[in-house]
Amino acid sequence: MARFKKRTPKVEEVRPYVEGVAKNLVEKLYGPQGPAWGTKLTEIEDVLLEIREVLTQTMLERALAQQAAAVEKQPACARICPGCQAALRCPDTNPRIVQTRPGEAAWAEPEGFCDRCRRAFFPSVQEPGH
Repeated sequence: MARFKKRTPKVEEVRPYVEGVAKNLVEKLYGPQGPAWGTKLTEIEDVLLEIREVLTQTMLERALAQQAAAVEKQPACARICPGCQAALRCPDTNPRIVQTRPGEAAWAEPEGFCDRCRRAFFPSVQEPGH
């Protein structure tokens, strides 16, 4: 199949792996002979678009969860209040759901509270101008 769209270097780096996964998925869906003769192109497209949706949602949720977990593992000196620069403890998490281009994404984000400024703070969200 012709490739017209230029991809980012990060995508090109994993392209051979993704192509291998795609080959295995097609075989799992349709067997080694591929879709039966007479299967409509739109039927094949519908299945593949649904798989793309599941893959995108799963990868996005996993990436966001790993990002939030990385914030939790930051040293205490990295968690500071953007207002007064005091060190923060972040013992709690706050469930977040945001609307993204592929759909909703949910994860548990670390949450802290600055006693001095009396406000909640999410260390994974950078304040404007910082």
